[in-house]
Amino acid sequence: MTAIGSGGLTGDNEHNVYVPEAHTDFIFSIVGRETGFLGSALVITMFFILFYQIMMTAIRTHHSFGTYLCSGVIALFTFQVFQNIGMNVGILPVTGFTLPFMSYGGSSLLSSMLAIGIVLGVRYHSKSYVFEEK
Repeated sequence: MTAIGSGGLTGDNEHNVYVPEAHTDFIFSIVGRETGFLGSALVITMFFILFYQIMMTAIRTHHSFGTYLCSGVIALFTFQVFQNIGMNVGILPVTGFTLPFMSYGGSSLLSSMLAIGIVLGVRYHSKSYVFEEK
């Protein structure tokens, strides 16, 4: 909490606050310290845009299985983001969940990219065209 709070509005590089496992579990606290409130808000906004795009893919697909896949990916990412930011702020216990696409670790990044690849596959196979016969 001290690292996030020391960032202020636009970030502060002068305070040296020790954060254990800063590159994995507590990456959001480093983002808050280096870029401040504006950078943290930008990260959260980008996650909400990702969730919105996946939700729009789930709504526009023609198959219920694609909708279930997209809903599962949304649930996976939402839980991970909520848990990681909650434990960085101090309102949730430290559990070791990574922040998708930001935390250090090959398996976390690989599984996040595979999940997005599944969503992109659903989006590709559910495209509708203007002059398509039905």
